Amino acid sequence: MTNQRSPNERFTHISEVLTRVVGQIRRETDTELSRIQQIWQQVLDPVIAENSRPAALKNDILLVHVASSTVTQQMRFLTPDIIEQLNRVLGDERIGKIQYKMGPVYPQGGK
Repeated sequence: MTNQRSPNERFTHISEVLTRVVGQIRRETDTELSRIQQIWQQVLDPVIAENSRPAALKNDILLVHVASSTVTQQMRFLTPDIIEQLNRVLGDERIGKIQYKMGPVYPQGGK
């Protein structure tokens, strides 16, 4: 069985397709992360918010950079409340889990 293609038929390289798909997914996640970063200050205690920063969002897991192990310990204790408050402000059950990592903590609009 021969497969005859018309000379005008155009193939799309897989890299083009993947770039488009990943770009759409990444934009959606970046938008959600930006929204979380905007509401971070109003959801948390000011001292904790100042020493932590939402860094990434993958599926329902939020990665938060923290300034010290002390802040990490406080936040682990408050995690269920933080998740509840974030989801309430976001208007859905977007966050299911939070992971903490020592990392750069820049103020809103910083580096």
